[in-house]
Amino acid sequence: MSRIDPSFAYAQARLQARYGQRPRAGDWNRCAATPDLGALLQVLRSAPLARWVDRLAPRPDVHAIERHLRDAWCRDVDEVAGWQPGPWRDSIGWLRWIPYLPALEKLARGGRPPAWMRDDPVLGPVVAREPRERAAALGRTPLAPLARGFARPHDVMTAWRTYWTGLWPAGHPGREPLESLLRAVSYQRQQLANLPENASTTEALTRLERRFQWCFRRNPLGPAAAVAYLGLVALDLRRLRGALAVRALGNGAAAA
Repeated sequence: MSRIDPSFAYAQARLQARYGQRPRAGDWNRCAATPDLGALLQVLRSAPLARWVDRLAPRPDVHAIERHLRDAWCRDVDEVAGWQPGPWRDSIGWLRWIPYLPALEKLARGGRPPAWMRDDPVLGPVVAREPRERAAALGRTPLAPLARGFARPHDVMTAWRTYWTGLWPAGHPGREPLESLLRAVSYQRQQLANLPENASTTEALTRLERRFQWCFRRNPLGPAAAVAYLGLVALDLRRLRGALAVRALGNGAAAA
């Protein structure tokens, strides 16, 4: 177990309460048994997933679902960051930008920006610029540290990780469990990336979930608990996103 830092006691009490509210197998089974999007939203609003869908329109399209769940993730990260001791708030808060990284990586490599980025309040002004001007435009947003990922060799993920670890308080004992978790997540991410195109991701994601659970329990009074909990939130939101998007597409609700 990591060394105990009593300044994390308040954060851990809140995290434990939220951890206990995570959806269980029965909640996901009820989702799987509900093929209609409107009916699924009704089921979700009476389950532990309610706080992530309570503001969704009755028949959202895929773009609305994506935008809503990105916003839900950011709200959760901001809330968890606010529970942390002062020296760790900025580093936990930096996790809010994770959903943007794949699209930014594509953009850095000269790819066409996804449609949702044009409507995003942070990224809209960036993608409106010419490709050669986008790094400078990104530098004028809260994502400025990622602008270096637009330089060759393009690597937004490394830019994000470098800035994140630089926010960790120097010499704090909570750094070691975070470094271990970061290595484990990086390994699992590579395993997922190496899967064949049509292969199931269930086993790899289950291993990742177990790693987050282990880290959460092993490091109750340190920053790793917050990161592990948010990792579990990310997995739950990923699963929820899939369930909603499949039904939105099946209902013909996706934008052209």
